Amino acid sequence: MKLDIDTVRTTFRDAFLAHGMSRAQAESPAGVFLDAELAGKPSHGAYHLLGYLDALDEGRINGDADPKAKVRGAVLSIDADEGLAQYALEHHLDALVDLAHAQGVAVAAVGNTYTTGELGWYPRLFSRHGLVSLTATNSPALVALSATGERVVGTNPMAFGVPGAMVIDQAVTPEAFLKVRQRAERGEAIPEGWAVDGEGRPTTDAAVAVEEGAMLPNGGRRGGNLALILETLAMLAGGESSLAAAGKGKASPSVGLFCLVMDPSFFGEGSLERLVGHLELLRERYEVYIPGRGHVEPGELDIDDGTWSEVLAAL
Repeated sequence: MKLDIDTVRTTFRDAFLAHGMSRAQAESPAGVFLDAELAGKPSHGAYHLLGYLDALDEGRINGDADPKAKVRGAVLSIDADEGLAQYALEHHLDALVDLAHAQGVAVAAVGNTYTTGELGWYPRLFSRHGLVSLTATNSPALVALSATGERVVGTNPMAFGVPGAMVIDQAVTPEAFLKVRQRAERGEAIPEGWAVDGEGRPTTDAAVAVEEGAMLPNGGRRGGNLALILETLAMLAGGESSLAAAGKGKASPSVGLFCLVMDPSFFGEGSLERLVGHLELLRERYEVYIPGRGHVEPGELDIDDGTWSEVLAAL
């Protein structure tokens, strides 16, 4: 369905308000989910918003969160108060940006938060302030790292951004869990090697992977190593481990979000221009795909009819 961007933003915000979220906090996820749609990631847009509304109704998201922050050296520690990481970060963004511009490097460590949504949103946010960034998070356990097939870590995405040039956003698994869940809802299979069933046996049944099995990391142990790195960064930021993070029920998962932001001017004159120029060379001369350049133009937003109907029904 073709939709006006302002209509989508307002509808997203009103959906959160209808489910008891404060107006101050509701503005943040409305913009986040709209941005995911504009970035061509519908699995993390309106579709994901519906999951947030369910979590809000269940009490897993604090709709009236009041995030608090404190600074120690180059680290801005934020307690999200069981609310949304996006809101907590935006609420204290000026302090983080000031730290980075004053010292060259700063870290936002967001703990006690609901799962963090589309991770590419964070480097896009930091890029608007001229900052190169590396972002990591975890989630309730969804991924097996051994032959037992037990879920021990989340899909643990990471994102990296260079202003005006690149945004990388990827999980440690072959595909994001939300997209596997969408396949399960449509009754579609998944490729072999993506997941195992509850007994640790390979499966191509998306529903089995979602309900009783586990996803597998890219590249076997190498992908598992990356999952462990991102898990420890998220825990360093104040989050629960993926094993301890509640995946169901009324409790907040209380995961962590680690954001390292860098002012490129501290790394030498023309540092950012050098990075941007190199990435452009790779793209133009060597036909290398540089992620994060695509963005839907205003007026071209198209949301699945069924998903949009569910959003409207939630008002």
